[in-house]
Amino acid sequence: MLLTLFLLFGNNVFSQEWEWVFDCNPDISKCYYEEAIELSNGNILVASNNKHKNNKMDDQPGPAYHSEQPLLSLFSSDGTEIYRNEYDYFKPGLCLYTAPYLFEKNGEMYFLTSYTPDHDVNSKNYFKKYDNPPVEAIIGLYKLDETLNVVESYEHSYPIDTFERRNDEWYHYLNDWCGHIYIYSAFEDDGHITGSYIKNESRRDREYDYTDSVFFFKMDFDGNFLLRKGYEIETLCGYAKNSCYRQQMIRNDNGYVVYYRGCSTDHHGTVEYYDNEFNYITTRYLIMPEDNWNGFMTNKLSSHKVMRSNHNTTYVATTHLNANDDGLRDIRLYEFDDDLNNSTEVLPVLNYIERRSPDHDRLPLRSIDMAKNGDIYFAYTLNCGFFDDKDSWIVIERLNPDFDTISTFFYDKVGIYNKAICVTTTEDDGLLFVSYSKDLKDYRTWSAVSKFPASAFDPDNIEEAHAHGLHLAVAYPNPGGDVMNIRTGLRNAVLSVYDLQGRKIHEQEIIDDVTSIDASNWQSGTYVWKLGMRNEELGMKEVESGKWVK
Repeated sequence: MLLTLFLLFGNNVFSQEWEWVFDCNPDISKCYYEEAIELSNGNILVASNNKHKNNKMDDQPGPAYHSEQPLLSLFSSDGTEIYRNEYDYFKPGLCLYTAPYLFEKNGEMYFLTSYTPDHDVNSKNYFKKYDNPPVEAIIGLYKLDETLNVVESYEHSYPIDTFERRNDEWYHYLNDWCGHIYIYSAFEDDGHITGSYIKNESRRDREYDYTDSVFFFKMDFDGNFLLRKGYEIETLCGYAKNSCYRQQMIRNDNGYVVYYRGCSTDHHGTVEYYDNEFNYITTRYLIMPEDNWNGFMTNKLSSHKVMRSNHNTTYVATTHLNANDDGLRDIRLYEFDDDLNNSTEVLPVLNYIERRSPDHDRLPLRSIDMAKNGDIYFAYTLNCGFFDDKDSWIVIERLNPDFDTISTFFYDKVGIYNKAICVTTTEDDGLLFVSYSKDLKDYRTWSAVSKFPASAFDPDNIEEAHAHGLHLAVAYPNPGGDVMNIRTGLRNAVLSVYDLQGRKIHEQEIIDDVTSIDASNWQSGTYVWKLGMRNEELGMKEVESGKWVK
């Protein structure tokens, strides 16, 4: 793998607090940074799922990335990579489903993960054939030294009672069709680790109803289970792992609340309540406001992330099918009243916001985290460029607890397929931001972790935002044709467009998220656009500018 440090988005070079880019060599593996946490000494610990190529034969269908290993990196507070460990944790050929969960306790680093032992690392399928499935999975807590080597290992083995029905499904669909145990929520809670994991049955024909199981646990930092209870959950033939990504369980005043994908035709999500000892209390449901009701619920929670607010409610970031029902998704952030004392069967929606791009998106990811003062960081991707070489933006919004926008900033990445993976606030209310990108021209892929100071998101300090590579507006498509669009979170701004001779050819007030300008009569060439804000003392002040090519 080639690892480089540079400050580059598209063709724009900028300075920011720091960014580390991890280039993946496709001939060896694929690496996906998934989580970054700030340690008590100011260092940054980053976890990823590193997918290694195996030695499959040419006649084996499908991709060659099978062996999944944890990859951990440790950075100093100024963005220097101190250590990296990517191959030494487990033997080759294991099946991880998500990146490890990271913890720090008394200055010591830990990671928590689960994996399924392999049968044959060189096989298209880890377990070689459908009549020889895995029989056990491992859940482990691992203590690390300062160089990221495991110094203490605490592992628990559990059976996977699964079987396979069809040889062709097993062979062609890899481990999507086999049993797993995987952790989908874990957090520090009163000095120990609280979490949950799913034992996933094999995914089978949809006419068969099989159940998965969820287990809740409390674990000390010596790897001992202090408490563990399991339940069957309402899923469809192993679909739990398609909707449960990570961080979908919260604690409230009464115990624990878990958010699942809806499996019924009359609701979007299922919300289950448990007391502090994981005894089941009740189940409620989510019905989200939508505009594409077709007699059944098409919008299920998918790869959602939940977070407890400071005022006894829960935020849920999720995706939402657009009104055309064509499989493309928008991004939404909800606030639900999930207080146990609320007697309604359907959780009340207290607030929600929707974000969409003109062409919508395929498989956008989004993440949320909360600063100490209650403000919300909401990151997502618009026009993610999954299929086409088109404009793509990662957006980071800072919202107040009422979902009013404090500031909206863009990364303008032309021709790049982007994923906003994770945002995590730092002790000083700054932001750690994890992303994944693919260049749609040469298919180079990379993961990145960035650290921004809180001042970079101050709407009254635009120069600081620009110094950290953040922009208040984007112009698209770029290059374009007869229409130039300006997307911005600003209001009551004035857009001015100039040709290269400095002549103003258009001026217009900005009042919407997207402003479309008729450019059909403009000559082909390069234009400069500027956004200005009126100031009683200074008059019109330029806050953003850029070039657009017709």
